[in-house]
Amino acid sequence: MATQAHSLSYAGCNFLRQRLVLSTLSGRPVKIRKIRSRDDNPGLRDFEASFIRLLDKITNGSRIEINQTGTTLYYQPGLLCGGSVEHDCSVLRGIGYYLESLLCLAPFMKHPLKIVLRGVTNDQVDPSVSIENKPWVCFCFVSCHNPACEKNVPCKAQFYFKCIFLLLFTLRRV
Repeated sequence: MATQAHSLSYAGCNFLRQRLVLSTLSGRPVKIRKIRSRDDNPGLRDFEASFIRLLDKITNGSRIEINQTGTTLYYQPGLLCGGSVEHDCSVLRGIGYYLESLLCLAPFMKHPLKIVLRGVTNDQVDPSVSIENKPWVCFCFVSCHNPACEKNVPCKAQFYFKCIFLLLFTLRRV
């Protein structure tokens, strides 16, 4: 097992999601220091903590350490296991914030990923769920079910990639 001395080390909150995703794919631990350390409100934001909890749910054996102020994060990734997962996303960011990273990780999971994400479907910062659906439809089976629109996008490659991973997005009116 790798120790903190052998981990990759970064400073600042820039590219936090990408660093955690690449750490998960490579299996290399990462230590991120000085996360908004000079801010009036230092440390991780709620949406970043929610993303870390999501990573913990889709992996097996991850080790996550956050200091008391939230300005230092140590993440040792576990195995990508997939399976059925439900996650309540932070309302500060759209579901696209979480979905972008899941689409990168899902093909490498041991079991197909069936995930239910609850939260804001679109905002001014992150791509909406319907935009996320389009680029991936030719590479994998991504299905977006919306009760207001009973239209499913079929895919020619659906048969070949269905065994690799399955993402099912359900938009529900609350």
